[in-house]
Amino acid sequence: MLLLPILLSAPSHASERPFGLPFTVPSSVNTWLLEQHYGNTQEAFVYGKYWYAAGQGLHFGVDFEAPCGTPVAAVADGVVRWIDNSIFGAEPHNLVIQHDALGYVSVYGHLRVRSPLIVGQPVRRGDIVGEVGDPDRTCQSRPHLHLEIRALDYRTVYNPATLIEADWDRLAQLGRPIGIAFARDLSAPRRWQSILDQPVIQMGNAPLNNYVRAYPPTMRLAPTPYTPPYVRTPPVVAFEGVRLTEPDCCSGAWWQPNGELAYLAEPSEHFPLTLSPNGRYAFSNDNGRGILLDRLTHKRTPLLTRGTWLTFSPSGEQLLWHVRSGDYFPNAQPLTEIWLGDLNGEARLLRTWQGGEVYWLDEARLLLVEVTPRTQRHTLSVLHLSDGRLVPLGSFENLRRLSVAPGGGHVAFLLPFQARPQDSGVYILATQEGAQARKLPFVGSFRWQDSDNLLYLPYMSATPALHRYNIHSGRDLRLAGDANLLRIANDEWSVSPNGRQIALRSADDGALWLLNLLDTTF
Repeated sequence: MLLLPILLSAPSHASERPFGLPFTVPSSVNTWLLEQHYGNTQEAFVYGKYWYAAGQGLHFGVDFEAPCGTPVAAVADGVVRWIDNSIFGAEPHNLVIQHDALGYVSVYGHLRVRSPLIVGQPVRRGDIVGEVGDPDRTCQSRPHLHLEIRALDYRTVYNPATLIEADWDRLAQLGRPIGIAFARDLSAPRRWQSILDQPVIQMGNAPLNNYVRAYPPTMRLAPTPYTPPYVRTPPVVAFEGVRLTEPDCCSGAWWQPNGELAYLAEPSEHFPLTLSPNGRYAFSNDNGRGILLDRLTHKRTPLLTRGTWLTFSPSGEQLLWHVRSGDYFPNAQPLTEIWLGDLNGEARLLRTWQGGEVYWLDEARLLLVEVTPRTQRHTLSVLHLSDGRLVPLGSFENLRRLSVAPGGGHVAFLLPFQARPQDSGVYILATQEGAQARKLPFVGSFRWQDSDNLLYLPYMSATPALHRYNIHSGRDLRLAGDANLLRIANDEWSVSPNGRQIALRSADDGALWLLNLLDTTF
């Protein structure tokens, strides 16, 4: 396989980054979290034509999720240049600080109220200059701070991650993004895939991400994650790593249901295939045509998925996809159809709803997630395929990063910014009627290893560590191994369906690594 290097445009040393973060307190589940990167994000690819057209279709700032009213700090010494200038948008209020000594301006958007500062007023790095607000003016829909770093001409926009002193890869461990954050052009799949290598934007110029063939599919067409059947692994105690690729190879390695590891490194004219759990069947979706290929007999069966990617059931005998009438927006969900198919190409409409997401739990049950419009309230329900019965599991504020355990017996999710600070954290919930969500004793980026154990990386820990937590006994074990292997780029790590390996992208060299989970020490 031919692997081409990626050239990063970021400064090589943190000392070359003259700005600080726009908050005076550390990131946590009760203060603020990184929400959306600058540049060629998947969100920008979906919403660029609506919200980011002026910025060449890319997200021309970085977003920090925080409760309304959270104090916002100046990122460097400067002078207030504009307050509530409509040219900069980012309603309901914005602020621009000019940093002549550095040659930049900083733009603070979606402030809750007009900044108390006045034009011409000098500010120092760390001074409070405003409060986090909500572009929908509700403080319930999507409160966050939008921060930009521009040149003094205002037309040139830079990647804040290359100019703000922070550990961006560790910050990416929590918040809304999970796994792959950036959209790919299949003609150049490794371009603009790092937090640090995003391009400079020239406001008003032609779009940079107007891809004919993009991957992953947009959120409207993307499949939900595969749910493996129930699996139990030996009590692993250590890990060891093997480098799979050369440095700066590629991003976004993912496991196929049959256990094969896939990633994009070379230009391609075709979308990647999705394999069934036994590897016999492959699904492709090219130009809106869904095809199920029997790799043994070479039979090709068309599926009317209308451009949507499907997910195989845990056994691989059933197919699930959803069809949405339009793009998803934070304050309105499009009408969603849930379809169930089989390997013969037969399909039936299960349900039409003003929906959110749908996941396999097991062969007989689906998990439905519905978001109340203009809020962050998520309602979880179990749909029984045999009789269409819908069983509610509960409603939760600010639910993030939902993940289904192999076998579907439990789900895990993050609940930041709860009304009571002690309630913020990682939770598990059994998928049975009457079950109560239970808060876990850790906060960090998590993945299911098997049906009974979570693997997690403690959030913002001084030294990277990998833990295994048993959801029944509460046993929490730090796995032995080289901590340097756990510096993961952009939270890009995933566990194999059998729970024995982890694929990750290194933040140190950009290479893909494979961690083998061991049941004995070295």
